[in-house]
Amino acid sequence: MCCLDIRKKGIILDIPIKKYTGIVLQVMLMYGFYWIGTWIQSILHLPLTGSIVGMLLLFIVIQMGWIRMSWGNEGSSWLQSNLQLLFIPPTVGIINHFDFFTANTILLVLGLILSTLVTCLLSAKIGEWLMTWIRSHRDKKEAISCQHSSSE
Repeated sequence: MCCLDIRKKGIILDIPIKKYTGIVLQVMLMYGFYWIGTWIQSILHLPLTGSIVGMLLLFIVIQMGWIRMSWGNEGSSWLQSNLQLLFIPPTVGIINHFDFFTANTILLVLGLILSTLVTCLLSAKIGEWLMTWIRSHRDKKEAISCQHSSSE
């Protein structure tokens, strides 16, 4: 039975059970990786949150080919389509602690500006360093290939 046929007051609802079962199982799989990541983080006292450890673990498992990326497509699409619901708890937290934010507005704004500037500067410096490194290695490869061709 692929669909559940519900007849209520003359209205027929076809619910694709296989699709929704797949979504539930995929979300449970992702939650399982979150739970394992949280467990690893608490045991090893890592400086990362458990959700990040779980996401890295899921990435490694996908890269090793133990799990296909297609196994999580429907579940991740469902989570993304309902993402706005996941932002309700932080918003309620901000409303509950609004006095903290009003009392520390200047510090929070300065912190945001400073962290944005540091992020931009670090990104620019790392990009600059990578471009220099790539150019130097490209020049070394060209020099080696020129030496081989001149010796022949």
